[in-house]
Amino acid sequence: MDLSAFYGVVSGINFTLLGLWWVAVRERPEVGVGTAAGRKMAYLVALQFLIPGTMALLSQVAPDEPGLWRASFTIAGVAGAYGSVLLGRSLTRVPGQALVAGLIRWGSGLLYAAVAVLAAIPGLTAGLTLSALQVEAVLLCLLVFLGVHAAWVVAMVPKET
Repeated sequence: MDLSAFYGVVSGINFTLLGLWWVAVRERPEVGVGTAAGRKMAYLVALQFLIPGTMALLSQVAPDEPGLWRASFTIAGVAGAYGSVLLGRSLTRVPGQALVAGLIRWGSGLLYAAVAVLAAIPGLTAGLTLSALQVEAVLLCLLVFLGVHAAWVVAMVPKET
């Protein structure tokens, strides 16, 4: 099954969301650029769009060469898992967002880890009706969903008075 259209759309969506995130951070300095902690959180949210977008983009470079997408997904999965854990920790400081912080920390972290493991170990999807790249696509959709939630929570921090 050819997934190039899917990954092309996912890449475009993620880079569009990244651009919108940059606008949000620019328009609301208290969200990101006002403090060192805010800048770190803004960067970690940006990674929630940058990593999936880059993964999707790299999957299209040579779709018939599984080594390329497997290597890029493995590296991106490890980086994404680490970034998600850090973002989840940062979100625990946002009042009333413990649930979302946990979802990002553990949900996204585990999804990224699954991306890395499935990419690194060929054959894990043997016996499934979906190919490895299709399973990765499902995981990517869930990661985008959680990334949007993280951006929403951070962007909706009340303005300091």
